[in-house]
Amino acid sequence: MDVKKTDRIRMIQQALQDQKAIHLREMAALLEVSEMTLRRDLSRHPEQLRLLGGYITRAHDEAEPGDYRVTEQGTRHVEEKRRIGKLAASFIQPGDTVFFDCGTTVPFVVDFIPDDLAFTAVCNSLNVLLKLQQKPNCTLVLCGGSFHRQNQVFESRAEASILNELRLSWAFISAAGVSLDLGVTCFNFHEVGVKQQVMRQARQCMLLADHSKFDAVRTAHFGALENFHCVVSDKKIPRAYREAIEAQGAQLVI
Repeated sequence: MDVKKTDRIRMIQQALQDQKAIHLREMAALLEVSEMTLRRDLSRHPEQLRLLGGYITRAHDEAEPGDYRVTEQGTRHVEEKRRIGKLAASFIQPGDTVFFDCGTTVPFVVDFIPDDLAFTAVCNSLNVLLKLQQKPNCTLVLCGGSFHRQNQVFESRAEASILNELRLSWAFISAAGVSLDLGVTCFNFHEVGVKQQVMRQARQCMLLADHSKFDAVRTAHFGALENFHCVVSDKKIPRAYREAIEAQGAQLVI
């Protein structure tokens, strides 16, 4: 291996000293090489580095049991998430102001937004930000603050004041659990306040959840199924939830 390749591996390892993961596209840009070149480098060092859902991580950096990691969640139910993203993106109209929640489903929404569509995006997570900044006609508002590497979310008290000044056409909200009895939940308490605020301030709220999220309950509760005007899922969504969504007059898109 030549010196350049050696230097690239060393720089990746240095980047991962103070963070759990870095996006392949971001690292390729920093190193000024193509993503394909970086993929080849990584394939030669499986004992040191690995690629999960588009993110580079250390090969032996295991998550704690029951822990949530963007890098690992991003590799699950990818086809369902991609389809959900395509369906959700079709709702965005020129001039809309949209809140894009954190999680691994939401970036797929951004993938399917046409590059020529002019809209305003509000987000508070790194993986979504990296996608949105590639849209040339997107006016981007980032809620900044302290960075939680585990789920790549920015948190700050100033977040609330930023959001207070905004009125949203849509709030695209992700969830880790949806239960008819116990409501809509996520893994992390620091996500709850922003989710609830944008749901109050949006003209319409959309829940993005593949079938694996239904009948699941996670730690942090932030809402109920009836709080959503639209639910985008896949064809494996349980019948009881189909019926509940239709009964409350919301739109189910699968």
